[in-house]
Amino acid sequence: VYLAFMCCIGSPCASYSKPPCQSGEMLASVSGRVVCAPTCDEGGGCRMDKPAGTVADPRCILQPLAHVAGQIPGTYQGQKFCGLVCTADSYCPTGSKCTKLLVGSGEEDKDNPLSTISTVLIPQEDVKGVCTYKAKKRKKKDPTQVLELSMKKLAYEVMRERHVMPPPGHTEL
Repeated sequence: VYLAFMCCIGSPCASYSKPPCQSGEMLASVSGRVVCAPTCDEGGGCRMDKPAGTVADPRCILQPLAHVAGQIPGTYQGQKFCGLVCTADSYCPTGSKCTKLLVGSGEEDKDNPLSTISTVLIPQEDVKGVCTYKAKKRKKKDPTQVLELSMKKLAYEVMRERHVMPPPGHTEL
């Protein structure tokens, strides 16, 4: 009993911590970095137990990429996950950083509606992101599947705030 109590008052047992993930969280990849992402509840709510010193707020803003939804057991199209929404690294738990979609990269990217938007319309510093951790190199025989998640919902949110229409062919999910 004492050991379990000690675990839960420190940040390793908080949701959104560095992997390994807790029960009810999915090991996920966001732009090549990892996060332990709990599923959103039926009302779109998220677990509020975040690591100590974290300023970022948990929000239901991540979804599996269209081509991977349903490919990993326990996932399906339209499923939503929670992430810590940030605007800078200082909002995130120790050891993590604020991962954001790139604005104006110039290349059409179906998973990033900001890729063809000019930085004059949406400066990179106005883009919100999700707190993530550096991915460890995986061993060849590691059976753990990592779910790739999209930050599209955050991109559309920033576009709405700045009164910018999505590029042709991009629709909100």
